[in-house]
Amino acid sequence: MNFSRRDAYFIAGIYFIFGIIWIILTDWLLLRINGDLENFAHYSTIKGLVFVLLSTLVIWFAIHVQFVRRKHLLSRLSQQIDEGKQFEKTMRKHINLLYQLIEQAPLPMMLHTETRQIHAVSHAFTELTGYRLQDVPTIRAWVEQAFPYRYDELYDHMVQLYNIKKRIYEGTYQVHTKDGNMLHWEFYSAYLGKDSKGMKTIITTAIDVTDRKTKEKELTHKSYHDDLTGLYNRRYYNEMTTRFERMRDIGLVLADINGLKLINDVFGHSRGDKLLISFAEHLRKHMPKDAIIARMGGDEFIIVISDFERYDIDEIGRNIKTDIQNNGEEIMPSAAIGYSQRKQGEKLKYTFTRAENMLYQDKIHEYNKQTDQIIESLMNTLYSQTDENREHIDHLKTLTEPMIDALELRKEQAKELMLLVELHDIGKVSIDPDIFTHDDGLDDDQKKEIVRHPEIGYRIANALPKLKSVAYSILTHHENVDGSGYPFGLENGDIPLNARIFRIIESYEVMTRGTHYKEKIHPTKAMEELKAKTGTLYDEALVEIFEKTLEK
Repeated sequence: MNFSRRDAYFIAGIYFIFGIIWIILTDWLLLRINGDLENFAHYSTIKGLVFVLLSTLVIWFAIHVQFVRRKHLLSRLSQQIDEGKQFEKTMRKHINLLYQLIEQAPLPMMLHTETRQIHAVSHAFTELTGYRLQDVPTIRAWVEQAFPYRYDELYDHMVQLYNIKKRIYEGTYQVHTKDGNMLHWEFYSAYLGKDSKGMKTIITTAIDVTDRKTKEKELTHKSYHDDLTGLYNRRYYNEMTTRFERMRDIGLVLADINGLKLINDVFGHSRGDKLLISFAEHLRKHMPKDAIIARMGGDEFIIVISDFERYDIDEIGRNIKTDIQNNGEEIMPSAAIGYSQRKQGEKLKYTFTRAENMLYQDKIHEYNKQTDQIIESLMNTLYSQTDENREHIDHLKTLTEPMIDALELRKEQAKELMLLVELHDIGKVSIDPDIFTHDDGLDDDQKKEIVRHPEIGYRIANALPKLKSVAYSILTHHENVDGSGYPFGLENGDIPLNARIFRIIESYEVMTRGTHYKEKIHPTKAMEELKAKTGTLYDEALVEIFEKTLEK
């Protein structure tokens, strides 16, 4: 055991005090017990020996006390050292565990201290952003790379985190990844305490909400945009009306497509959708770049134009109409345009009403011209893509005129009968043209397709006010008087007169003209066929009258 100077002083002091006390006390006792000085030397010798013995014991005892005390102190010190080492080991273990937990965490996480050093990041953090710990060793490096456009704001924010005392929600921020992508993260930070150097330690956790933000953006886009054309929708226009009213010098343009319903009825909604998409592109092409274009529903569109006076809307409208008429549709559609400039302080609904009135006037102006164009384009398609031809129609008209005179039909009914002759097979324009090129007859599916043409023809005629009067006759011109015809199986007088007349005339003309899959027959033989089927396919009285017109 090593003795310190303090230990030496302690032992010397004990020895000195014991020696003084021993000498004084023992001399006093000897003199009291035996006053004879002759024997004093003898007793002093004995006393000296006893002193040596006792002082040895005292010194041993003092050294032993110091030894025990030192041993106890060393034991406590050793225990404290062991405890400190154990604590340090435990702390190191806990720190390593914390780092492992952070690294393996399924969420983006980072551990940083008020020295602005980042000590750990999770694998999820690296996988999502591309940044490793060596890429972002400090808060400054992290903010510079992840938030380049908000550096000052977010660096100050991160520094303030070291003053928090509990978990806080920081907000949602856009994070720039290493490869240039953009993520949306919700950030949370919590105070963990101080590290071994007394520095405050913060753990920051992020939740990746990029998918949610993307879906929210998509939902917002869908809620304000038309699915088909990609333009704004009615909801957007309605919600933005107040904002539009605060804009200066704006005007409204209304536009819609004439003939969309007819295209939907004849060729299906997919063709109509194609036309709507094309019309939307024409609007984008010709309207000002900053114009707000919205589809209000169906074939109706509205355009909000700022600085309205700068533009010649009449010229824009003419260009749109020209484009849409040159889009290659079998039915040539047209556009109607109406517009109005908003007066100062006026509610937008009044501007809308004026534009709407102009739109209706344009529709009326376009109507007759458009109807004739539609009929002409449909007939051209009919003659070019089906088994119908102009010669067939002319022959039918030649046979029909004597019947009109013989039956003494009213002028209006006669006109409708001639329209029926002209348009009876107009529904064939929507049938696959390949069906009409078969020389060996039709299979069951093709026959089903063919018998649809009266219904399609009815929809076409019914969609055009100018032809509505003949629509039902077109629908029923393949009905038989015994109920065996189509599409309804009508009998006798339930079939319109014009349809019954035309049924006879067309059958006779087809038999005498022939088709690409059936040889023509002699007129006398054709008349015999008609008479043989009176009461079943044909009206007997009308067959007799038809025969007389042929004799003349």
